[in-house]
Amino acid sequence: MQQKRCDLVIKGSYVLTQNDERELIEDGALAVSGSLISAVGKRADIEAGWTADKVIDCGKSVLLPGLINSHTHVPMTLMRGVADDMPLLDWLHNYMFPIESGLTRELVELGAMLGCAEMIASGTTAIFDGYMYEDAVGKAVDKSGIKAVLGEGFFKFPSPFFKTAQDAWDAVESLQEQFAAHERIRTSVTPHAVFTTDPEQLAESMELAKKLGLLWQIHAAESVPETKLTLEIFGKRPVQILKEYGLLSKRTRLHHCVDVTDEEIGWISDAGAMIAHNPQSNLKLGSGICPLTQFLKAGVNTGLGTDGAASNNNLDMFDEMRTAALIQKGFQQDPEAMPAQTVFDMATVCGASFIGFENTGALRTGFKADIVAIDMDKMHLKPVYNPLSHVIYSAGGQDVCLTVCDGQVLYRDGVFCTVDIETISLEAEKAVKWALKRLESR
Repeated sequence: MQQKRCDLVIKGSYVLTQNDERELIEDGALAVSGSLISAVGKRADIEAGWTADKVIDCGKSVLLPGLINSHTHVPMTLMRGVADDMPLLDWLHNYMFPIESGLTRELVELGAMLGCAEMIASGTTAIFDGYMYEDAVGKAVDKSGIKAVLGEGFFKFPSPFFKTAQDAWDAVESLQEQFAAHERIRTSVTPHAVFTTDPEQLAESMELAKKLGLLWQIHAAESVPETKLTLEIFGKRPVQILKEYGLLSKRTRLHHCVDVTDEEIGWISDAGAMIAHNPQSNLKLGSGICPLTQFLKAGVNTGLGTDGAASNNNLDMFDEMRTAALIQKGFQQDPEAMPAQTVFDMATVCGASFIGFENTGALRTGFKADIVAIDMDKMHLKPVYNPLSHVIYSAGGQDVCLTVCDGQVLYRDGVFCTVDIETISLEAEKAVKWALKRLESR
């Protein structure tokens, strides 16, 4: 048999394919040509059928699809630890908003670069981001090599960033035009939340999303106090407002959905909208626990997200998967409530649907070569009965030894290939004085 040529072959002890059969391949390998996976199979078959310019043997390892962070604010790495142990509304209005109102594009890009580096080193290859100055976030994403959906956030007008609604719409269109031809970056329309905007503005922004063919994302029903505030302002609950204004649709992406009723879950399901589950942020802010199993029973596609590093306080999707699995078991007093496979799906194939990149989230021929390897030669990952069990319940981002996105090696054995981590780290430390000064001048 004549060998086919490819650019890269990656070998490992196990391959968690996440294909339709959720196939596990022992002693497996992948062939990569350009940005795509050319073949997945047994190591012996790949070695016999393919010759590569470069071969990476990860030794005792698990190969899995790059993880997908369905909700984050990457530049908020600059605020990691600046305000802990307080409820959502206090945290937002008295700490985050005062700091964020003074952000510059340079600071946003710095925070985004730091966040991208953190995610590369912990196995995340795609994100759904929302923040300010997202063109600067796009620069960081482009340099780092990961995938992203970017959303320029907006609040009630006038705001520190947009004086009028038209200013915000112009920024959204400009962002979309800037990255329209980019293979790894897409954009979205991103109102902050129901209680920080107006229903009419939300409806107008949805029309813009339809016009541009973009996803529409919003924080929704994140906590009981948020619901109470929304009721005081508008006389209705957050999801009720979204439904009545025609904002629940297949392009709608809802973040958090902690304080929801059975009826509201039904509305979300009927509309074909999707939700992002952010268990660690919800726990840290005391917001509550999303009724995740009810959403899944209703057929709602669910992604998994870290939220920003200021409310988590890391961007480690392995951490998030473990928490997502354990919290539902404990909350419902049912060890079968949230199986490992379901959580892994949320971070991979379901996450791909959530962010609108349908050709990632699985290791299969023709899909993008978004590949992560976990070093299994560690005490806390031995012995191995079931590799998936270790991925969800034992491994952490620190166990990642290889991250590849679109066929490009971004990180290997502690070395960053696209990011100047030393310079970023030094600059990030300087930002501390700036953030504290912002808080002093509140």
